[in-house]
Amino acid sequence: MPLSGQHLTDREAALLTEYELIRNEVKKMGGLIAEINEEELDALTQSMRAVEQKLALVYTVFRSSIYAHINQNGAPDQAEDPSPAFAEPFQTNCPPFD
Repeated sequence: MPLSGQHLTDREAALLTEYELIRNEVKKMGGLIAEINEEELDALTQSMRAVEQKLALVYTVFRSSIYAHINQNGAPDQAEDPSPAFAEPFQTNCPPFD
């Protein structure tokens, strides 16, 4: 294959042949990806949305059951004294409001 008066060696010709094979495979993959995007992406996106909504529902139910359990049984550190942090009056360095 002469290019502007230059001749290719066997090694260069083999390299160009391999490059052309790779280019053809990349074109095929690009076509397949475009086909998948056109046909299957919408269905996949909708099914993933449904899974996301179900997961959010399960998460909400789980959190509410934990909240209900804590409220029903009380926190372990609050079982004996409900307000140990407020036993002493709150003090501050700020001047009083008049």
